Amino acid sequence: MAPAATGPHRRHRRRQRPPRRPRRRPGRRRRQGDRGRPRARRAPPGRRERRRALRRRGRPRRPRPGPAARRPPRHAGPAPRRTDRAPRRRHRARRPRIPRALPRAADRPDRLPPRSGARDRRPRGGLVTTWRNPIALRLGLGAVLGALAQLSALGLLAVSAYLVSRAWEQPPILYLMVAITSVRALGIGRGVLRYAERLVSHDAAFRGLERLRIAVWRKLVRLAPAGVPVWRSGDLQARLVDDVDGTGDRWLRGTLPLTAAVITAATAVAVQAAILPAAGAVLAAALLAAALAGPALASWSSRYALRATAAERGALTENVRACLHGREELVAAGTDRVALERALDGDERLRRAHARIAWTAGLGQAAGLLAMAAAVTGALWTGIPAVAAGTLDGVLLACLALIPLAAFEPVLALPAAAQHTAAAKESGRRLLEITRAAEPRPDPAEPLRFGPDPLGGPHLAAAGQSAPGIEIKRLSATWPGADRPAVRDFDLTLQPGERVAVMGPSGSGKSTLAAVLMGFLPYEGSLRLGGAELAELAGDDVRRTVGLCSQDAHVFDTTLAENLRLARVGAGDDELVRALRWAGLRDWFDGLVHASPDRTAAAALPTRLGEHGRAVSGGERGRIALARCLLADREVLVLDEPDAHLDAATAERVLRTAAAALEGKTAVFITHRPLPDGVVHRTVHLEPPVPAPRDAPLSALLDLAPRG
Repeated sequence: MAPAATGPHRRHRRRQRPPRRPRRRPGRRRRQGDRGRPRARRAPPGRRERRRALRRRGRPRRPRPGPAARRPPRHAGPAPRRTDRAPRRRHRARRPRIPRALPRAADRPDRLPPRSGARDRRPRGGLVTTWRNPIALRLGLGAVLGALAQLSALGLLAVSAYLVSRAWEQPPILYLMVAITSVRALGIGRGVLRYAERLVSHDAAFRGLERLRIAVWRKLVRLAPAGVPVWRSGDLQARLVDDVDGTGDRWLRGTLPLTAAVITAATAVAVQAAILPAAGAVLAAALLAAALAGPALASWSSRYALRATAAERGALTENVRACLHGREELVAAGTDRVALERALDGDERLRRAHARIAWTAGLGQAAGLLAMAAAVTGALWTGIPAVAAGTLDGVLLACLALIPLAAFEPVLALPAAAQHTAAAKESGRRLLEITRAAEPRPDPAEPLRFGPDPLGGPHLAAAGQSAPGIEIKRLSATWPGADRPAVRDFDLTLQPGERVAVMGPSGSGKSTLAAVLMGFLPYEGSLRLGGAELAELAGDDVRRTVGLCSQDAHVFDTTLAENLRLARVGAGDDELVRALRWAGLRDWFDGLVHASPDRTAAAALPTRLGEHGRAVSGGERGRIALARCLLADREVLVLDEPDAHLDAATAERVLRTAAAALEGKTAVFITHRPLPDGVVHRTVHLEPPVPAPRDAPLSALLDLAPRG
């Protein structure tokens, strides 16, 4: 035996490979002497075999470098080692096979996927388009799921009756396995389908309510402020909240129960007729009577009660709102008890209307229960003689008695569905009064469109100017419902960047002029904004350019920062603080900063202002509205009495600060008294032709006082 090799000889012997055995052909059988030997592994294909396979697949052969490129000449010495080459991998990833006859994806831009963050603009159709607007599709799916849930309940009751009757005969347990499994499946399926139906149908209903409420709100925005006083505030709130929700009940509690009732009743009649035709006829007659009599009784007797309920709900909301908002004035005037009694009377009338609706719903339910009892009695009346005569198996008699109970379950909900449908129609009628109301200043059919930047369009600013000018000639405006104009034959010209004060007594039409400039009221004559007639512009486009600081601007019951960010949602804290200082609230805000725990501006901005701004004074509320207007950064601003509720020194300081902030912008100051020098470039006097009709909150208060 040879000694073991050591040193380099041993390492050399390790590198030697055993001789490769000849590979056996695929179809060749092993010889008798080879059965005990292990099979040799198939060697991986070499470079030559891979090249042949690629040529058979159609890929072009990569040209091989010539001899001079493969090895250096003998006199040049060893070839230098390349350092820019990537390290060689032992196993290379296989490239996907690309046929030569088809173009690559890069050669077909229409086949490329959309870029990251870009929307796919290709047209879609069919189910995809329907699913992108899924309300109708989901309502239909909810109806199908509801019908399947009712059918599961019907099958559960029928199979359970069969199982109990068949088990009384004590057959082998294997004969009952199908019925037992069916009961389990139908019981689980009923719960799952009911949950899925509620989920899908309520999701679709909430989507529809969202769109409807937004549409009503946008209509109210177009009606404001001239067209909104047609309705009282509480009634308008009831229409926007309760009536919109009531309209959604038409689908959830009206259409979907009716669909499930029709499908379930038809299936129950078919199953009952298959078991015993006479019992099927009795069930069909009872279901038809219940489906017609119950909803008819409920709808006929509650038709007038539903209309009274909608009206009383709006009146009650208005009375409660007046009592809560004017509680201090009511107590001071001694009319708080009268106002409370009026609200209680409205609540009593609403309770009686609801009681009448509940009573009529009970009549419909009673009619359905009587029909169900008649169906069960008729099934037994026809089934017992059939069992006695031998034409009907006794096991199926229990099915005949229990199937009507499941069939009447959705039918008993039809009276309530009829009432909800009638209430939804009444709510829809009240909403149509809003959506069909004539707009005081409707948008033109083809409005003049601004450029990509509304503030830099060709119809807004003159050449070299940053703000548009205003030209008014023989302007006349009338409020809806008034028989005389509030402004008549008014002329005014403002150069771009000019500040003008419009001064006049109360009722001279100054607020009417502000409403016309904001696009709220129609007018006669000519009003050109930056060279474009205001009547040819859409109202939203006008209000993107013209801003209004009203003397009765609303302050919401939220933080100071959120009240200011109504003008610009993405404004930072530094911009909010700057707007407050431009509005003359430096000292007030510094007091909030010192009172905050961290003594920083970021800690003072979350200060809550209370309901209607009760935590601040009237002058501070007006300056918060001014800061909000300055933060909006409109090119044209209309300031309606910015010095209201201020003493002379504070008013002068606020006006001078606001004038400095409005440098380069076109501004109209509406005031009762002359402004300090340097605030405006000139002053225009407006004389009242007639007193303009305006809302008087005191009239609503005096209406609550006792008469006689």
